[in-house]
Amino acid sequence: MECSDRIVNQEKKIKNLEMELNDLRQGLTTVEDIYCELIVVAPDPGTSLHIEQVAAKPQNNDDPEFDGFWRFHEDILVPEPSAYVSCVELYEAFRKYCIITGRELLDQTAFEYVFARLKYPHPMLDKGAWKGYRVKDR
Repeated sequence: MECSDRIVNQEKKIKNLEMELNDLRQGLTTVEDIYCELIVVAPDPGTSLHIEQVAAKPQNNDDPEFDGFWRFHEDILVPEPSAYVSCVELYEAFRKYCIITGRELLDQTAFEYVFARLKYPHPMLDKGAWKGYRVKDR
């Protein structure tokens, strides 16, 4: 399967995931509304604390599966317009980063899909290599 075909398939998958994420966020808004109503109705501080621990804490880690990607982007990648890094080398650097840091690893298809949509600077795929970024020397 060509890289461009994979990207098209990944775009479809991401679109579906975005719609599901939107549904989840709408549900979260409903839960937050209920939580606010419970605070007014239930003056018992123990009840409010329990609800906060169950409902509010998980919000702090909104997209844990993509956290590894964004941290990798911040910590390891260097934007450089004339630089090239092969698809294999880039994903291998990401895989090693996730193993070392204990972050969740995206599969290569998802990684490449998200990477292809970076904006500043926007990477360009050219003959099996990404142009516009390089991996930091370690």
